[in-house]
Amino acid sequence: MPERPRKPRRSLGSRIRRILSTAEELEAEDQQERARESGAQQISEAVPRSVVKLRGTISAMTAQPDSGWLEAELSDGSGTVKLVWMGHRRLDCVVPGTEILVSGRLAGDQSGKVIYNPDFEVLL
Repeated sequence: MPERPRKPRRSLGSRIRRILSTAEELEAEDQQERARESGAQQISEAVPRSVVKLRGTISAMTAQPDSGWLEAELSDGSGTVKLVWMGHRRLDCVVPGTEILVSGRLAGDQSGKVIYNPDFEVLL
């Protein structure tokens, strides 16, 4: 049976800090690590007006019946970005808790960072 590659061992200080961290802090660290491993940028480091590749978890979704837009909030542990699909009232494969990889041009609005009509891939 082939041997699995081992993860690098954490230092004693790192292990103690993980023991004393909250579940939310640990989840945020894990999300950031998965994003780095997939080659995605961290949301906190993404610059408006640039094309970005982000990985994170959908934390909220809202359908705007008047405009026909579907909005989702993506979090990667370092920050959040709003995803807007124009002309869609729902996407069956994108629900809160779904981990996805998105790409598109990052814009900014009064509420923060946003990507309009992002390309996306649902991660299993």
